[in-house]
Amino acid sequence: MASCHQQLRSTSLPVRPHALVQELEDELHRLRSNATSSSSSSSPATSSSLADRLADAYGRVEELVGLPGGRDALSTPRWRGAVEATLESSVSLLDLCERARDAAASAKQHVRAAQRAVRRGDAAAAKAAVRGYVRCLTKASKECTIHSKKVRATTATAAAETAAPAAVRVLAECVAVTVAVLRRVTSSLSASVEETSTATSKKSKWCVVSRLLRSDDRSLFDYLDTADDGLVRAQEMLQDLDDSVESVENALEHLFRRIVHSRVALLNVLTL
Repeated sequence: MASCHQQLRSTSLPVRPHALVQELEDELHRLRSNATSSSSSSSPATSSSLADRLADAYGRVEELVGLPGGRDALSTPRWRGAVEATLESSVSLLDLCERARDAAASAKQHVRAAQRAVRRGDAAAAKAAVRGYVRCLTKASKECTIHSKKVRATTATAAAETAAPAAVRVLAECVAVTVAVLRRVTSSLSASVEETSTATSKKSKWCVVSRLLRSDDRSLFDYLDTADDGLVRAQEMLQDLDDSVESVENALEHLFRRIVHSRVALLNVLTL
């Protein structure tokens, strides 16, 4: 009986790192699919959830790197170059994440400026604020697209190595998924407003934003004055947008911290 119990223990001990790798690979696959699928929702709420889930995945990566199996595989001379490439990529990822977070913070200030303008009946200022929101996020989305190409190039070799240890493959996949998620986050924030340009229903909660982007300065407030609870709906819509952008900003801050922690863990592998 003791022998049987000892055998169960000895065969079960390696399962945890393997289970962790499988869990990470499955979650990274889901994240990549969600971030790149055209059929997935492009709302800020969905993007915020993607960034938070990715941050949690980085926490599991840090755990994997700390396990003996993961640490031993990453510290071998053959795969040292892959680890160094991931470290190099992490610097670029932090830069991308910081750019996206700063863009969200700037966008939030534009939304709040629009809220103040609507409250005081200044249509021109409200329109300028919403246009500023779109401009700063469109710029961030373009910058993310440009810089992400450089990041992908540094890890392509490691990802293509079928013989690479699981820990190396997970690190390479993490980089690729992070790029996809950050691109989705920045594009979704601007899309949430730009898509309203085709809105036609006066009952849509995005109708006010559409009018801010397309109408003459006074026509928005003429509409608000005549529509049932128009001003209240405008304020509620802008508050919803404010909450969404702030949620994305917080999720990006969470992701930024997790990438920093995983980078420290990788540096420890190379130096200890």
